[in-house]
Amino acid sequence: MPEQPRVELIRGLAVLAEAPGEGAEGLARALGLQRCPTRSEYADVFLFQLYPYASVHLGPEGMIGGEARDRVAGLWRALGLTPPAEPDHLAALLGLYASLLERESEVTDPAERLLLERARATLLLEHLEPWVFALAERIHELAPAPYREWARLLADTLRAELAAVDDALDSGRLSVHLRDAPALPDPRVEGGAAFLEGLLAPVRSGAILTRADLARAAVAGEVALRAGERRYVLEHLLAQDAPGVLVRIAAEVRRQASRHDARAGHARSGAFFAARARAAAALLEELAATGAESGETARAASGAEARSGAAAGAETGAGAGSEAGAG
Repeated sequence: MPEQPRVELIRGLAVLAEAPGEGAEGLARALGLQRCPTRSEYADVFLFQLYPYASVHLGPEGMIGGEARDRVAGLWRALGLTPPAEPDHLAALLGLYASLLERESEVTDPAERLLLERARATLLLEHLEPWVFALAERIHELAPAPYREWARLLADTLRAELAAVDDALDSGRLSVHLRDAPALPDPRVEGGAAFLEGLLAPVRSGAILTRADLARAAVAGEVALRAGERRYVLEHLLAQDAPGVLVRIAAEVRRQASRHDARAGHARSGAFFAARARAAAALLEELAATGAESGETARAASGAEARSGAAAGAETGAGAGSEAGAG
């Protein structure tokens, strides 16, 4: 694809990773979407279910910020740029990628062009590829039509960009985010609180667990579902029926492992996340079968309800900063 159409395509995808504003309808048409997403659809997808921040998906805490965000901000600084307020937001990263691609097409000095190409490859391989394909797939599963179409176009575009990376610029190694990521804690060793935090951190559990997933687990088990942040909801579900909830979550995690396997051919992170998800599912199933974790998690949940209750009552409709920041 010629450089300028690539640039405009990626910039258009970046704009629609934020709340629809002026000009969004024309942009949606230009991208081939059947219609423009609404602001309420944006809120449900990106503020309530799925969070478009690298740090949420690649940080061991599963929260906005932390070392994962610092690493992304470091790339901005290495390029001589001041990181924006949210340097790891998908819109910011796609916008930066488009800008690097555009600058590559404008410079005449071969050495400068190589530096720009190397920076763009680093952004793609280190800070986008490890998490965006899994996010796009979950958007395609959970979101209304405009975002399903957007997610499919995003994944197709990034696959094409990966295929175009010069072999000389690709070390073949996993992203440092993944190489440094700790595994999912065993609650019998590290306690229920660490286990629940890890379960909601995709880089540790291998799965993106949403409010919708927890709601399905509650309905399937005929247990009460409370409104609130995912951590609070999960604690409450486990306090009612820990073995049953663990089995149902394990099934979802195994399902996501199979989807990671399907991506392994074009995304090297696929094998990493598939292995993490299978290990997490095995641990969940073992805990459910032995019952060893049931009491531990129930105690963690009951001890956390008092501190979580006030926040959970006010959380419904809160933005990504609240939910993702609190787990």
